[in-house]
Amino acid sequence: MVLLMDDFSKLLLTFFDAVAMLMALILVLSILHRSDRRGLMHSVQLGAVFSLAALVTMSDPIDMGAGGIYDMRGLLIGTGMALLGPVVGLMTAVTALIFRLSIGPPGLESGIALIVGACAGGLVWRLGIKPKGFAQWKKSIILGLMISLQSVGIFFAPPHLWYGVLTQLIPYMVVSNVIGALVISHFLSGELSFLSAAEALRRDANTDQLTGLLNRRGLQMAYSQLSFPTAPDQGRALLYFDIDHFKSVNDSYGHRIGDDVLKHIISEISDVLRYQDIFARIGGDEFVVILNQIPRSKAEDIAERCRRVVSVSEIVIDGRVLDLSISVGAIWAERASSIDELIDQADAALYKVKQSSRNNVEFQLLRPSVVAEDSQVAA
Repeated sequence: MVLLMDDFSKLLLTFFDAVAMLMALILVLSILHRSDRRGLMHSVQLGAVFSLAALVTMSDPIDMGAGGIYDMRGLLIGTGMALLGPVVGLMTAVTALIFRLSIGPPGLESGIALIVGACAGGLVWRLGIKPKGFAQWKKSIILGLMISLQSVGIFFAPPHLWYGVLTQLIPYMVVSNVIGALVISHFLSGELSFLSAAEALRRDANTDQLTGLLNRRGLQMAYSQLSFPTAPDQGRALLYFDIDHFKSVNDSYGHRIGDDVLKHIISEISDVLRYQDIFARIGGDEFVVILNQIPRSKAEDIAERCRRVVSVSEIVIDGRVLDLSISVGAIWAERASSIDELIDQADAALYKVKQSSRNNVEFQLLRPSVVAEDSQVAA
């Protein structure tokens, strides 16, 4: 088999079209998701982008007669798997496999082997090469070579085509995979670095640097995303607590020890909370916990357990055991309410504890808002 100049030109166009289209689609998707990039959903959407690119390149392949067809699906599958993870790689591979099966012979077995080889090469690179410490461009070259494992597919083609494929198509395949891996890796690393930096800035803006908990802004954002419980006997509770005599700890031992006390108490309380509960630091030693989808009795129990776990814990400072306790103001609501309304009433409940005994829990039901009371009087 001899590749003519027209064939070679089409090979180049097939390569550049696939890479250019993929970069354009990823750019559009990354712009759309610079404000919201979340795990599995983002991976599925990137997988859809790579799958679309694979379908486009497979719909305009190079016809190699009895040897089947050739396109850039291997590059897309391999780089998707290697650079963006198994979800993206497998989605692209499955899409390519379904499309190739729909085409049928000739070269069906060869095409399937090509898909499997590219997928395997990308996975091996991700597990074995990506963690290595050498330069990214070197990793990209190795990725291109490993994606070229797809060339095992030629041995599923008719034997009389092997020589032409080995001497003319395989060198092109290896070179295009290496160049493609370099280009796509460079492009993706730039986009993903930008997204990671933007995500880090957003996380820092919503997080308390000392404790790693949400700050007031992060608390408000998290609260706004909660749906109010609709099941019978289910409601929402807000626990507002501070550390008893915390100022004296800072005055006596210094702020470094005070920071250690904060972290100790946060660790103890975190063990009591459920995984879905929201924990935030909104002031020096002031904290808020949101318990959503919870009956009143269980919310009361968690509030008391938070108080108790701190009171029985120990922290040793300069060989001396420091006694710690918290005071908790808690509000349980069976109707939708704003975060500010809950905090205000929980703060009032906390004030009652501070005025009486400390190291206690004041648990109340959400009172009607002032606006609601005024409207009832007017009626």
